[in-house]
Amino acid sequence: MISQSMINQKSADVLSMVIKHPSFNDAYQLIREAYHFKLQTGLAQNYLVVGSSGTGKTHLSEFLGKEFPATENTDGINIPLLVVEIPSKPTIKNLAEEMLVQLGDPLYYRGSAIQKTTRILQLIRACQIKLIIFDEMHHFVDQVNKKAPAEVADWLKSLINKAQVSTVLMGLEQTQTILDINEQLRRRFCRRIDLKPFDLNCSASRSQFLGVIKKIDEALALPSPLDLQQESIARQLHFATYGLMGYIVKLMLGAFHIARSRNLPGIDRQCLEQGFSDYVWVEGVGKLNPFNPQFIGERLDKRGMIFYKPSALEVIINKGKKL
Repeated sequence: MISQSMINQKSADVLSMVIKHPSFNDAYQLIREAYHFKLQTGLAQNYLVVGSSGTGKTHLSEFLGKEFPATENTDGINIPLLVVEIPSKPTIKNLAEEMLVQLGDPLYYRGSAIQKTTRILQLIRACQIKLIIFDEMHHFVDQVNKKAPAEVADWLKSLINKAQVSTVLMGLEQTQTILDINEQLRRRFCRRIDLKPFDLNCSASRSQFLGVIKKIDEALALPSPLDLQQESIARQLHFATYGLMGYIVKLMLGAFHIARSRNLPGIDRQCLEQGFSDYVWVEGVGKLNPFNPQFIGERLDKRGMIFYKPSALEVIINKGKKL
């Protein structure tokens, strides 16, 4: 009998795993190159990284942050890579304050936007920053205030010009809007990196998808591995996760806990069925559960379903209705 502490530890191990599947690894290598390019030449490279929720954007920034950690010496604090999470209701003011907090400024709340920007630039130089990642950039586009994207685009253009460090803007697909409305900023981000879900219609992507699931299953180390040889299980797993890393992890961990609670030697379809409804989508039962015999056999991306993706305009309209 495996103890609850061991079950929890295995779950924690999986959550901390970095699975460098090709899409993730391509983005990782390009951003690392931007960091080293700045370090070696003094010149900046800027990238836009976009992808659906669950494709691993935040995991990517966290992983890079651990690879290039802040250090302290007699000359002060050295922050080679700065990761800034955009506030949920961002303005230039609170974004500047968030950067100052990350840079260790105890008086982050003082001064005008111009004064805060000046301090940010001074600290960027003092901390020897080589790369800045702005995560959750789509929060600017999601605002009802139509002026916000234009204002932040101008502010970012000015900051990037003066800071002269490599910069990565990261967010959902609508993040592209920030570049679309500002040609000068767009020219500075000539390379876009897309983190895409796994695609079963592509043989290479299908193999990668099943490889990721196999790696997670091996990390969970149950006596009986999940049988991935059947074509039907691959389709069911893809319907249940949409090929997104975040949902793959949720489903596998949920099924793992259910298997252990039933004292089963491994994850079976019943565990996956309950794991989907308990840990992925509470409404995913019966014909809306990919592991149920009555499943509709279609992608769960229609309105009201878990993988439905509203347009940028729809997001803005819905936010306006809530105000």
